[in-house]
This record gives sequence, C-alpha cells and structure tokens, in this order.
Amino acid sequence: MRIERLNNDKIKVTLTTSDLVNLDIDMEQLTPDSRELHTFLFHIMETIREETGFNPYNGQVVVEASPSRDGMSIVVSRLNTNSSRITRQQFKNASGVKAVPKRSEKTDIFYFETFLDLCSALKELDDSFLASGSLYRLNNTYCFAVSNAVADKRGINLMTEFSVKQSGYPMQITYIKEHGSLIAKGSQLIEMTGKIRQLT
Repeated sequence: MRIERLNNDKIKVTLTTSDLVNLDIDMEQLTPDSRELHTFLFHIMETIREETGFNPYNGQVVVEASPSRDGMSIVVSRLNTNSSRITRQQFKNASGVKAVPKRSEKTDIFYFETFLDLCSALKELDDSFLASGSLYRLNNTYCFAVSNAVADKRGINLMTEFSVKQSGYPMQITYIKEHGSLIAKGSQLIEMTGKIRQLT
C-alpha cells in the first residue's frame, strides 16, 4: 500500500492486487452501507491518519475510488477543515458513502492442494463446465477458475467437495493470471480431463 500526500487536504492511496488479496478484500461485498465497506474505509482512514498525520475526521471528506488492472487507487479529499471532529461511530454510520465497484463477469475459483484431488474433481465434471474453465498453477496450489459457474450447481458442489478453498472476487483471478501459470483452458481442459479418465 502506497500513501501519497498530494496537498494539505488531499491524500492518494494506491493498493496493488497483492495488497487487496492480503487484506482479504472482496470487491463485490463493498456495497453502499455494507459493513464490509465501512470496515474497509475505516481501515484506510486510520492508516492514513497514523502514517501521515492527516486527520480525515475533521470536516467533510470525499472518497473517490478507481479500480485498475493492477489494483485500485483511492483519493481522500477534505473539503472543510473548520467543522468539528466526527467520532468513529458517526463515521461508521455515514450515509453519504457510495461505492460503485466495476462489474465484471463472475468468476469462481477453487483451490486444490494436490493433483490427485484435482483429478478426482475433473473426471466427475461435465464438458460444459470444463469448457468455461481455466486451470492454473500458483506456487504449490492448483487453481481452477470458471466463469458463470453459478448456473451449474452440480459442478459447483463437486468442486467444493474436492477443493480446499473457494473464492469469487475479481481481484483474485487477476492476481492468479499475473503470478500463476496457465495449464489448460476450455477445449484443452476437456482433452486433458479425457486423458485422466482413461487412466482411471
């Protein structure tokens, strides 16, 4: 996380994809008036206050968030420094906060610790499910990403049974694509699964 003081009343915070993953930020949960949004913004405000001495609680504050391929940037601007300091509870209850996350195609990601678990799941899946999937290797973990998987409850249930973790927020798949290795996708994945079925 990088914090820049642009002037006396404006701070820019830059978060990389890795920062968002480490903070366990699910962008789809950052909806207006959600607990996740208030918690996230309070964390950002407290970090700004501690590291720069900038007081975001004194006066009216505007927060502008812009998603990018590499993460997101947040600009915090203080409009009125003459108002009295607001309390933490007042900040949590603020009704003027509005987040509009960038909408993208829904992607579910399943993580497998062993190749055996992955193979056990793949050979049970329908080709239609495999056709919309991509398989990556990230460190010692296999990551299976599938688009629009919500429509196939059987496939979701099978993947959940064999995987060790599941996530479905946009920044995670971006991180996997940047730091992992693509093994197979679409028709390649169907062909690979066919060979696995022949071996068992």
